[in-house]
Amino acid sequence: MRFPPPEVRKTWPKPNYVDPVERGPGLMIVELTLLPIAVICVALRLWVRIGWLHKSWWDDWLMVVAVIFSAGTTALVIMATQMYGWNVHVWDLQIHQMETGRKASMAGQTLFVLASSFVKMSILTSYFRIAPEKSLFRKLVWATFALVFAAFIVFLIALWVQCIPISSYWKLLADHRDCIPEGPPLVVQSTLNVVTDFMIYALPIPTLISLSLPWSQRIGLMILFGVGGVIVVAGSFRAYWIHFVLFRTYDVTWEGFQIWVWTAVETNVGVICGCIPALKPLLFPSRARTQGSSNRSKPYGSGHSRQREKIRLPDDPENMELDTRVLTSQDQSIATGGVPSERPMSGRTDKSRFDVDVEHQKSFMY
Repeated sequence: MRFPPPEVRKTWPKPNYVDPVERGPGLMIVELTLLPIAVICVALRLWVRIGWLHKSWWDDWLMVVAVIFSAGTTALVIMATQMYGWNVHVWDLQIHQMETGRKASMAGQTLFVLASSFVKMSILTSYFRIAPEKSLFRKLVWATFALVFAAFIVFLIALWVQCIPISSYWKLLADHRDCIPEGPPLVVQSTLNVVTDFMIYALPIPTLISLSLPWSQRIGLMILFGVGGVIVVAGSFRAYWIHFVLFRTYDVTWEGFQIWVWTAVETNVGVICGCIPALKPLLFPSRARTQGSSNRSKPYGSGHSRQREKIRLPDDPENMELDTRVLTSQDQSIATGGVPSERPMSGRTDKSRFDVDVEHQKSFMY
């Protein structure tokens, strides 16, 4: 935290410790709206995956962890702005109030790194459901996952070792404060956060554009990625206000209010967007029943069985499953219960059963 020089302090008004000017209730309204929506989306996702399809995977449980940290982030945001001075001018705060606010800042940054990282890892893991083995898309997903995980570990460690002892972060008047500059790591973290948000948002676009989809699904895709773009926008606003508070103002608590707003917005909207593809069976149950068939033996992202499969009745909820072959394959021998024909050789112009299966998964999931 930068201390203002004497010439700046002279321009400040007289402190008001009794009834200082405060920010309005806008943050409370936004956060208490987004968090319940995020929790409901995760609950519906689990109901679809476990209660309906009877098959969950790593992306579902990573999202559960993400929503827990997102709820913690939202709760801390509300406490920081309503109880710990992050909604008043810095000249209206006493030193002990500033130190409490710094503790809240440390906790808030930790929860944000945890929540945003788990949201991203969940979304990237879900991409393995539609990524063919050895494809460029799958390699890019792995590379992005590695970048997100590495950033998660590095920035979490950097946050907690930037001051030695760590209490120097919030003890503003300590005799021996040994801290690295707070600005550069935070700017790098917020910038990389926006970059990875955009990468995750853009990764599946070329793959999904190549699909032959009706206009209704194309409109759905535009809406989905339009909502996903909100994450990039929220991250960009958060990065801007971090830079502004660190380098362009000394009224850090009043202007830092904006950081808290966009922090909770980004994590909650990330959870909501990450759950939207998993909730599509609720919107198109009849389509799911006519396109799906059961395949419990193979987890998502691990390839596809070449064995002949049994056709389920339309009212079987497992017909919602994304791993389809019987009703989506172009090989009629499979649909009729016969011996599957040989998979097309490399270089043939017609699509293999594997490619048809993956294409149907993509069109249904998104």
